[in-house]
Amino acid sequence: MGASRWSYFTPFRHSEQDALNDLRETVFAQEAEYYGEAGIETPAALMASGLLEEEPAHSVLDVERVVRCEEHMEEPGDVRVVEAAEAVELFGTARPGREVVERALKRAGDGWFPPFDRGSGCCTVVHGADGRPAELCFWGFTGD
Repeated sequence: MGASRWSYFTPFRHSEQDALNDLRETVFAQEAEYYGEAGIETPAALMASGLLEEEPAHSVLDVERVVRCEEHMEEPGDVRVVEAAEAVELFGTARPGREVVERALKRAGDGWFPPFDRGSGCCTVVHGADGRPAELCFWGFTGD
């Protein structure tokens, strides 16, 4: 199938991990028929099944844990939080709005945009017009 990029916007939560878990549940429910045929009933069971190693989902289902680490240090299955200086580098501001993030993600296809390793992702806070956190954006790169 090749490599693919994916992205999702979710309501802001202080816990990126909780937001990721909820997002994975939502996406899994949308694809439940496909995975249900294999007897898999939860995202955790899907990760444990080994099916994603054979054929990645090409979605947020391919990642499972939020990490805070330096660039290029995330491992397969990780979603690295993009903060401060890196947000400025990627989005031109430490407090990007949705339009800014969407534009940057569209440019991601040229290869210069994290994550650089397949099977991992990133997330950042997306700010509303009032400057307050409004959403989280999760994006990643999956390949097989």
